[in-house]
Amino acid sequence: MRSQPYFHGIYPILATCFNKDESIDYKSQEKLINYCIDQGAHGLVTLANASEGHLLSDDEKMELLAFVIEKVKKRIPVIVTVNHPSAYCAVNMSRYAASKGADAVMCMPPFFGRWRAGLSEVETYFGMLNSALEIPIILQDHQLSDISLPVDFLAKLSHNLDNLKYIKLESGNIIHKGRELLAHPDSGLDGVFGGNSGVFLPEEYQAGCCGTMPACYMPEIFRNTWDLLADDHYQEAVSYFSGFSRLTAYEKDVANHCLWKEILKAKGVIAHATIRGPKPAFFNDWFVNQLFAVAKGAGLKV
Repeated sequence: MRSQPYFHGIYPILATCFNKDESIDYKSQEKLINYCIDQGAHGLVTLANASEGHLLSDDEKMELLAFVIEKVKKRIPVIVTVNHPSAYCAVNMSRYAASKGADAVMCMPPFFGRWRAGLSEVETYFGMLNSALEIPIILQDHQLSDISLPVDFLAKLSHNLDNLKYIKLESGNIIHKGRELLAHPDSGLDGVFGGNSGVFLPEEYQAGCCGTMPACYMPEIFRNTWDLLADDHYQEAVSYFSGFSRLTAYEKDVANHCLWKEILKAKGVIAHATIRGPKPAFFNDWFVNQLFAVAKGAGLKV
């Protein structure tokens, strides 16, 4: 069993639970938090892309992150996403999250519409976050930003910024990039998280990644896989996870925009599968039934 950094393992991204009128359903939210913890999550992430964090008002974000941290009650770490194209706004949200007890913040490099930050701007942006905080920062290297972040740049950035301790990779060949980052002589990172719905969790673990941040509809499956990997049962982990890997790929590429909330509703974890509109055209009974068929084919009880 290899040693791991403080943040490691399975960190499901909490869905934001909505009532039918699209207001936040805090009763379901608390139930979802406890479900993830009971099913073995090592930590939780809130306000991320899969949380529909970009569809919440600032007041809702502040209220929700405080609620999540309060209900977790320090049982496991909570990471708060603070994405914003303005460093000033990201700093303010980060400080608020830290004041409420967040264990770390996660942030993509700044972008908006067709505007993309250059590397010097990315360096300044995360430097401002670093100066404002005493908790770890996780840089999310996501294809959504459309900003190329070279390994040398990320390694040196982590070396120069004391609080930039982790990177979540979701752009390009994350297995190759993860290995390069972890082996880089200038890296100040404690760990690298895999992303992309956790489709290749065993392979990411083999490459040295310290964990993954998947959607939250099957935390027990990810935890079981992680435990097999941590106990050096790699082939058993691959065999166990293979069917579920197909489900995660379907979730990422077909049932995206949180259609997978239907699984949580079917499990009785949340009251409604509502997303913040407008709904995509594929949100219909046919796709829900296909999602359930893929889930059941993988062995998930729905």
